[in-house]
Amino acid sequence: MGNPYMCNNECDASTPELAHPPELMFDFEGRHPSTFWQSATWKEYPKPLQVNITLSWSKTIELTDNIVITFESGRPDQMILEKSLDYGRTWQPYQYYATDCLDAFHMDPKSVKDLSQHTVLEIICTEEYSTGYMTNSKIIHFEIKDRFAFFAGPWLRNMASLYGQLDTTKKLRDFFTVTDLRIRLLRPAVGEIFVDELHLARYFYAISDIKVHGRNASLEVVSEAFETLLTQQ
Repeated sequence: MGNPYMCNNECDASTPELAHPPELMFDFEGRHPSTFWQSATWKEYPKPLQVNITLSWSKTIELTDNIVITFESGRPDQMILEKSLDYGRTWQPYQYYATDCLDAFHMDPKSVKDLSQHTVLEIICTEEYSTGYMTNSKIIHFEIKDRFAFFAGPWLRNMASLYGQLDTTKKLRDFFTVTDLRIRLLRPAVGEIFVDELHLARYFYAISDIKVHGRNASLEVVSEAFETLLTQQ
């Protein structure tokens, strides 16, 4: 599978000691070694290997920091982060991720640095997080703080300006507010131009950590697995 530390023939979802279920995407603080969820491999290629991971809260959360997803596998070639404001009844895209945005989603690639205070609500496709297999290339961000900086300054020193905008602009406030998040994994990391059909077991998804920082009303909370209803669809 290209990684000797990932399970291979020993993976077995029906055996607790060999399973990698969704709840292993989260660990208690300080746990070592960390655990991870792992999907099935792409054994049914060319049928798409697609997985939805849904995090649901029974309340409204105002995001206060970046959403950070840590992969144990290569980062996916195609992924969409989605949000809901009505407890999962409807969904809107938050950000698209791809190795080739134009090919995958018919969108020109952008980064948050290309945005401005006037375009901060634009839904973009980024190619920054969809390649790389090294240790420092496992993380995907949804950059909340970079968007805050358009109102609070590059060092977030003028938070009063940000909160003033949030209080008076409903569209802006709703952008940073969620009741649910959904990670749509659409295509695993391939690493080449073509898929090696002789070694389909090397293609899969694995996630070791998801961090979502937010606050309910005036109380800041950190969402971890034991506070989250996690479903795999």
